[in-house]
Amino acid sequence: MKDIFGKDLHDLLNKKLFLFDMDGTIYEDSHVYQGTLELLDYIDTRGGKYMFITNNSSSSVKDYIGKLEQLGISTDDGHFLTASQATILYLQQNYPNKKVYALGTQSFLGELQRSGIMLTSHDQAELLLVGFDKELTYEKWANACQLLFTKKVPFIATNPDLSCPTSFGFIPDCGSICQILENITNQKATYIGKPKDTMVKLALQNSGFTAEDTLVIGDRLYTDIACGNNAGVSTLCVLTGEANIASIQESDIKPTYTLTSVLELYKTLKEEP
Repeated sequence: MKDIFGKDLHDLLNKKLFLFDMDGTIYEDSHVYQGTLELLDYIDTRGGKYMFITNNSSSSVKDYIGKLEQLGISTDDGHFLTASQATILYLQQNYPNKKVYALGTQSFLGELQRSGIMLTSHDQAELLLVGFDKELTYEKWANACQLLFTKKVPFIATNPDLSCPTSFGFIPDCGSICQILENITNQKATYIGKPKDTMVKLALQNSGFTAEDTLVIGDRLYTDIACGNNAGVSTLCVLTGEANIASIQESDIKPTYTLTSVLELYKTLKEEP
């Protein structure tokens, strides 16, 4: 068993904790990739565990549970670790009781409020938080600029992803929103989600598995694969999203393994003697 670059795949048979990216890895929009359902079921049957670690902060965990159920994937809160959750933990630990002006969807804002984050208007805020805001308006951008120029508050962002895959290509993600703010205000965002290793570390802590048991699967080198590498676990890059063979060859960020899709991962695991 070999991957695209000729790497032996037998060590994959020892993995028990599978940490999946979502967009571009197991689905695209409302289309679940071939092999996803079979792979998740197989992980369960062999006594493993799968979890989803996503940088997409436009949806809450509750929303994700509903979306995956529509795709035929049964999940609960314990299957998810998101950039939103990692950001909430970061704010609670580093900026407790700070008033926050947030750029994000209503789903994201609701998740913040339920976790005790104090949201306020830009003129009252002590911190700027930017998520993957699919409901972004020019007014929000202007308010964020005013806040950064007049108060120079901490500038926190859920994730550095520049784009999110869709059926027609890509749309701007949190990183692109932040780049505009950075270019205008000359203030740099502090990014919380992948490639930081927070979500992987939490997954290990919550599951009881070891780093040697763990595999991170994703489609993006500078977030998914870098996150797994930073956490000291094995990584697998699939080619259904952003990454391709040329980008992997050219990048300094290298996955442990490379396969065309999660279907190929399923076929590899099924070859177990």
